[in-house]
Amino acid sequence: MQRQVKTAALILISILIFGDLEAETITEATIGSGIQSNLFEDSTAIGDRYASFAMGIKYYPSASVQISGSARYNAFSEYRDMSNTAGQASLIIIPTPESSPFTAALWGNLSARKFGTLFEIYDRRGAAAGTDIGLYLGNTIRLSASASYSNDDYVNSENGSNQSVDLSAGINTSIAGSNAVAVRLDYSHRSFAQPSTNQDGNASSLSKSESETFDVTGIMVRYSRPLDRRTGLNLSAGYRQLHVDNELTVMGYSIDYLSPWAELWEGKSVSVSFKRYFPYQFITEFSAGYYGKNFVDVLETNDGTDEEYLQDARQDKLTTLSFNISRPISLQGSRLITPSLFLGYRNNRSSADLFSYDDFSAALSMKISL
Repeated sequence: MQRQVKTAALILISILIFGDLEAETITEATIGSGIQSNLFEDSTAIGDRYASFAMGIKYYPSASVQISGSARYNAFSEYRDMSNTAGQASLIIIPTPESSPFTAALWGNLSARKFGTLFEIYDRRGAAAGTDIGLYLGNTIRLSASASYSNDDYVNSENGSNQSVDLSAGINTSIAGSNAVAVRLDYSHRSFAQPSTNQDGNASSLSKSESETFDVTGIMVRYSRPLDRRTGLNLSAGYRQLHVDNELTVMGYSIDYLSPWAELWEGKSVSVSFKRYFPYQFITEFSAGYYGKNFVDVLETNDGTDEEYLQDARQDKLTTLSFNISRPISLQGSRLITPSLFLGYRNNRSSADLFSYDDFSAALSMKISL
């Protein structure tokens, strides 16, 4: 996979150098810094400061093709091994004409993320490809569907690498002019390389071809409308169901926020957001959300012994609040600078005491469009 990422980067650079010089190219750079009071999202409540730098480029060799690449580095002050580098390269092809009521897009993506030595077990490389299609029925109804395949490889761990097939279908419609309603159905089939128990009850590591499999189904309903000429409202509610092949799901690690299994939960979610445009081009956004998450059961091995024990299913109740304010500033030519301030708060209450926590975060950033 590392070779694939390097190859994709070389192809992207070659296209930018030798491609059509008149084709549109968009380049962005973002610098920022911030603090987080609970870095590991657990009851240890360990905080840290960080700085970040990111570069991104989008290249349009034609009206129907987008090639993009990005890289980001996050540097932490105290927990330096949490510092990580991430990058990706992607291709999007839209073969349908803009005037057609039927739309289709093909896309592919390569990505990688690398941490320091203490957290190298979370180093990963990924590849994904998929298609999105849509059909407009008049001016108020749009049908959509998508299908994708992804592979995530945790390169320094025998467990956690996974493959996923994802399908979705939805409908977007406008009601009484300014009211928009969207409904989406999702299905995901995921397989993980992870520990399992053999007939003797001892833990062993499975090969990828024998991985544990999970199915996740879900529904999401979203409502949005303008409240006035400068303010917009979005409401969403969803529910997802986790389907497990075996009565006992065996992991090797706890389900923390970097875990490959972090998305294996079922439950409900609701959120609301307001976006308002103020005079002098200030843009603000406030959002709040609630998530009820019931995670899969975990079977862990007591270090230093052959004893195994079952960790009860983890049940979380997560509440989130966030506020963001930004203002784009135009410079000479087509350059644009956008400073922004982000404030966030999360409160999580869990049946597993380790994962009951509060977290406050604040970040300043500056995006430069060239």
